[in-house]
Amino acid sequence: MSMTSRERVLCALAGEQPDRVPFAEGSVDQAVARALAGSDQDLTERKISDMLGRDVVVAVLFPPYFADQGIGSDGQPYVTEGRLRTRADLDRMVLPDPRSEAIYRDARRVLEEKGDSAAVAAIKHGVAPTLVSMGLDGFSYALADDPDLVREVLRRYVDWQIIVTQHLVEMGFDCLWSFDDIAYKSGPFCAPQVFREMLLPAFRRSAEAITIPWIFHSDGNIMPLMDDLLTLEMNAIHPIQPECMSLGEMKEQYGHRVCLVGNVSVDILGRGTPDEVHASVRECIATAGPGGGYMISSSNSIPSYARPENVRAMAEAINEYGAYPLQV
Repeated sequence: MSMTSRERVLCALAGEQPDRVPFAEGSVDQAVARALAGSDQDLTERKISDMLGRDVVVAVLFPPYFADQGIGSDGQPYVTEGRLRTRADLDRMVLPDPRSEAIYRDARRVLEEKGDSAAVAAIKHGVAPTLVSMGLDGFSYALADDPDLVREVLRRYVDWQIIVTQHLVEMGFDCLWSFDDIAYKSGPFCAPQVFREMLLPAFRRSAEAITIPWIFHSDGNIMPLMDDLLTLEMNAIHPIQPECMSLGEMKEQYGHRVCLVGNVSVDILGRGTPDEVHASVRECIATAGPGGGYMISSSNSIPSYARPENVRAMAEAINEYGAYPLQV
């Protein structure tokens, strides 16, 4: 029985087997999208999904970072240093009014054009913005010198996010996707004890405001924190970064508890060939697809350096191999 994209995504998020593996890419760089479409104009979320056969449309509503930025050689911004170092710096932490209609305009546009796709809102619980705005060194020093400063920055971000979450739920989004990186390839940014005492309570307070399905994202090796993270009762984990985590191990250990989302290597999308991408998609579906509870995506996002022909190969391979019963 054929499903709509929305039905397909919600089925997988519930841990069940839909008609085919959903393609749930959270972000597609506009330069890549334009190249694929042969257009000199940015594409809407609807047009990107129609072009690639993606099952979601995504609206982004992130809080600001209070950090200095630089511009890389590829024109992409990157954070250089956090600005929230002392209590005196808290005056700099001015967040937009979470009740202002203006900050939801783009989200409403995505909802208006969603069609039968699953409407997803990308958010940040507040942990990643805290780490970036304080800087990992500033965060680390504050843990020893003034842990209440860390708690205050977290509190402000979470308070803001709770109101935003409530608005997004009321607007009619099908799913929230939180992007809060907490790990390097080698392991978490901080010791598990620090995570449990300082960061997990903030995550939990933010997560408790979510009354619809949601996905948790963190790059890096989050395996040491997995049991703690699952107490937040998210519906899915993304992206299971292949350079440091095993999709097969995650399927075996946690696939019965949470939907898995990932993990076609961004490195292959950027430097590989269409044949390598094709093989990676096939392997991901063969590993995590059986029984359902799986959605395929890249191992982060479709970045500006992804080769358009590789992204096209990814979409074609998902269409070829994704139908249940799986033929991989």
